[in-house]
Amino acid sequence: MKQTILIKNAKVLLLEENDVVVKPEEILIQNGKIAKIEEKIQCPQAYIIDAKDCIVMPGLINTHSHVAMSIFRETTEGYSLNKWLHEKIWPVEDKLTKQDIYYASLLSFVEMISTGTTCMNDLYFMPEQTRKAAKEAKIRAVLTRPLIDIGNNVLEQKIKEFKQFYETRDKEDDLITYTIAPHGLYTCSEECLKQAASLAKQYHLPVHLHFLESIDEIQDIQKLHGKTAIEVLKQHFEGYHTILAHGVKLSNHDIEVLKTMDCGISHNPISNLKLGCKIADTTKYLQNGINVALRNRWTRLRK
Repeated sequence: MKQTILIKNAKVLLLEENDVVVKPEEILIQNGKIAKIEEKIQCPQAYIIDAKDCIVMPGLINTHSHVAMSIFRETTEGYSLNKWLHEKIWPVEDKLTKQDIYYASLLSFVEMISTGTTCMNDLYFMPEQTRKAAKEAKIRAVLTRPLIDIGNNVLEQKIKEFKQFYETRDKEDDLITYTIAPHGLYTCSEECLKQAASLAKQYHLPVHLHFLESIDEIQDIQKLHGKTAIEVLKQHFEGYHTILAHGVKLSNHDIEVLKTMDCGISHNPISNLKLGCKIADTTKYLQNGINVALRNRWTRLRK
């Protein structure tokens, strides 16, 4: 790979005075980093990329994904979220192999890169296969092994799998980083959430979880924990940088509490509409100073 690259004839998307502008500029890249953005750059030794009729812009970030689930796309028709998970997806996922997840992840990375996504925040099982695919695709990735202890899931085993995954990472690879991911407040016991917070503190990692996607979830959390979702979230993860996936069903009180916490919402309007969850009032969230990313994810996670 050339160490010095000069991108010419591009329309470059820039942020100036809190506004986005597009200008005809040239970009010099040295040792993998942008060294200059100017109208004309002279660098005879550089490898030239002609970006005529193209826009050069920062890569998009997929803030909530289950990348291996691209193979399940368009399986949602006519299903509510809970029915789809229990009757359609979880039974099939129980049969997935490591090879399935590896190649499905590669497929997703091809699609992401071809449409300008250069980083993704993933939450799926057998994450070593997604990591293997990410390394081959040379995409930036934030990975984890989700923690869950409903049904037949054994918490100790999930924690063991996460630790083994994290501790076998390539510490020199700065393209791949990690989170702690309790799957959701409705699928994790008090002990599971407590252990997740402990791991986040031990490894100095952010937290990534599903949060208030559906009406059923609100009721399930109250039944499981004897508290509202926002009370459970604040109890276990206040003080941690937290990525909340979906955030469709936030009340005004929830918003007031989230304003005081270090968190952002990754909203998924297309998939939420497909599964009958409706969409979030993102305008209200932004007006209250809550960071929101819009994400059209592939599908969602197994149990």
